[in-house]
Amino acid sequence: MNKEYMDILETLIDNLTLAAILEMLERICHKKAEYLRNHWQDETSAKLWDKAARQIEQINVDV
Repeated sequence: MNKEYMDILETLIDNLTLAAILEMLERICHKKAEYLRNHWQDETSAKLWDKAARQIEQINVDV
């Protein structure tokens, strides 16, 4: 992994929370799915992004 990106992500987690970052990732996944459906008619890829969003949603963080 790129160390620069890891440092950026760590800073975001420090400034927000891990839960907030996960919530944002979930929303981004849903938006990507919607975009693929509406602009590319790619239901297969959209379903994968929706699945990723659901999996992220199931993560419980207590930190």
